Amino acid sequence: MRVRWLAAMMVALSVAWPAAARAASDAFNGRIAFTSFRVDPPAGKQRSGDIFSMNPDGSGLRRLTTNPDLDRQPDWSVDGRAIAYTIRKPGSQINYEVARMTAAGTGHRQLTTSDAGQASSQPSWLPGGRGLLFRRSGPGPVASIWQMGPLGENPQPRFAPPYPPLYPTWSAGQRRVLFTSIVSPTGDTDRGIFTLNVDGTGLTALFDVPGAYDSAPAWSPDRTRIAFESNADVAGGNPEHDMEVWTMNADGSSPTQLTRNAAHDEGPAWSPDATLLAYTSGPDDDHGDIHVMTAAGRHLRRLTSYDGADESPDWQAIPAPPTDRRCGDAVAVREVDDVRARGRGLTCKQALALAARWRTTGRPARVRRFRARVDDYGATRRVVLTRGDGERRRLVAFLVAQS
Repeated sequence: MRVRWLAAMMVALSVAWPAAARAASDAFNGRIAFTSFRVDPPAGKQRSGDIFSMNPDGSGLRRLTTNPDLDRQPDWSVDGRAIAYTIRKPGSQINYEVARMTAAGTGHRQLTTSDAGQASSQPSWLPGGRGLLFRRSGPGPVASIWQMGPLGENPQPRFAPPYPPLYPTWSAGQRRVLFTSIVSPTGDTDRGIFTLNVDGTGLTALFDVPGAYDSAPAWSPDRTRIAFESNADVAGGNPEHDMEVWTMNADGSSPTQLTRNAAHDEGPAWSPDATLLAYTSGPDDDHGDIHVMTAAGRHLRRLTSYDGADESPDWQAIPAPPTDRRCGDAVAVREVDDVRARGRGLTCKQALALAARWRTTGRPARVRRFRARVDDYGATRRVVLTRGDGERRRLVAFLVAQS
């Protein structure tokens, strides 16, 4: 995965980041999926978007869709094995449907079939992966939030807010739904960020600056914070009135502007461990690259470089077994990242050596009396080495990027 820069930053973050936040994470930071318009179109076709994925440092770029029409808005499943996304509606140049595919970009399957003149888009997985929320829209301002099973089963309308909703997503435990609404009486110039209770009551505005475009909210992994985009100028913090990335608490308190520049910064996505944010930044809405910053707003790196638009990043969460030590990367061996350990008498030095030995000895089923289990998550493998039972059980877990 080649994330040495990320490992160094995580060491720095661990000094300042609350211990509870570090301990709460039970997932590896996997790959970042995003929409890109970089593929040259076939003769007679307009340039359109495809979905790509990459390692967290921008390496290992892979194209996951090859549809000549538009593919966009990827959303990783909770278990990191599938991606839901929006496709251009077959036979239409204006509307959309929801589809899904594996983490490796195989098994493409259309999940919705909307009525003529209607569109289904902006899918997001339910907690636990039991289904999907999505936006159903039609002619004029009509739009609502729908829900369906993970394979498109039983699509049903779920919420009909007073203003057209976008980007719906559930809170933990499915107690509230978070979304953007278009609140301008005509056009799409004024948006706000809202929540509703599970029964559709309790409409609450979390962030809604009059006349501003407040949009694209994203829950943090523990659902205690929300990242979003806004072109609001609050207390002189955005005199250019361009799009910036913000965060706030889950109840809308303590809104904080993270980016402060003349660029167009949008579409934030949390890393599974909640320490980082991927987002798009560029000169305008039609040009941008994927960047990454800390959750406190410190810019780290530009991940993509393309003259057009790379947008809508989403971060893969790869489940991790319970551990009590984070040992960093096996720097002497390529593509062995985020080594973690558990068990009495097992040091980080030993864990890193075990991970390196497994990688350099042909990926055996056993290494130094540790049993190896390998699971495929698209272009990344999760390796778990275990030895012993009960209180003497030792465990080493890490990621390996596939070449």
